[in-house]
Amino acid sequence: MPDSRIVDHPSLPDTIVVLPGTNVENEWARFHPMEALHHLHTICNPLCSSDLDHVIDALEPTDGDRALDVACGHGELLHRMTRRAAVDATGVDLSPWPVLRAAVRAPDVTWWLGNGADPPETRAWDIVSCLGASWIWDGFLGTAEALAARTTPEGRIAVGDLRLRTPRDRAALGDAPEAVSLTEQEQVEALRSLGLRPVNQIIPDEACWRAYEELVVESARSYGDAHPDDPAADHTAIAEAWMRDDFERLTAHLTWTAWVARSWNRVRS
Repeated sequence: MPDSRIVDHPSLPDTIVVLPGTNVENEWARFHPMEALHHLHTICNPLCSSDLDHVIDALEPTDGDRALDVACGHGELLHRMTRRAAVDATGVDLSPWPVLRAAVRAPDVTWWLGNGADPPETRAWDIVSCLGASWIWDGFLGTAEALAARTTPEGRIAVGDLRLRTPRDRAALGDAPEAVSLTEQEQVEALRSLGLRPVNQIIPDEACWRAYEELVVESARSYGDAHPDDPAADHTAIAEAWMRDDFERLTAHLTWTAWVARSWNRVRS
């Protein structure tokens, strides 16, 4: 069950739309530890700044496009996209901490607080993205399917997820949760099975992934220094253990990738 303890937090501005069924106070508490680990991040996944620009290049935003970013984090993707073109952009995340930060940085974007799996509007979007939150739809295939279902007939999607380096790495990972990750070929086949045409794959350098994880440790330490009596500050040791043990093990078998794909003129139900 989510931690329902009351924690100190700022107020949400009226500009943030709270989706129906969202228990705001519960989400402040539930995502409090994640705030301690990610408050210094601009991009909340292993993509470097230039990688994120390449994702936007491949999505080709143009004036009048409607864009939805699911699990938007601090909103950097949409913030940059709206600087490229007059895009009607909406970001949704279940954690109020990054949504608040996103709303301050990009007030011209619409920000929703709530479950990204169930946006309240049925309108189709020209661009739909989800970078680093594939658990919402149980993996790469489910995520790509959910994004594609929300696009216009010739829309574009971007999905970021872990990827096995080779088919042999699945066995090497054994019972680790990451063993369910797909290979590059399996990801391509998953996209094509949905009537999608892969147009670009952006693979961050391992140094980008390491820098992301190191910033998690730095975030935890700085949060602990600023909030010594806050229970969330205890996550420094957890973050350091990840960097020391799990990072080397996982990067030997996995990489991180962001695919951009376009839909063919498929028939929509």
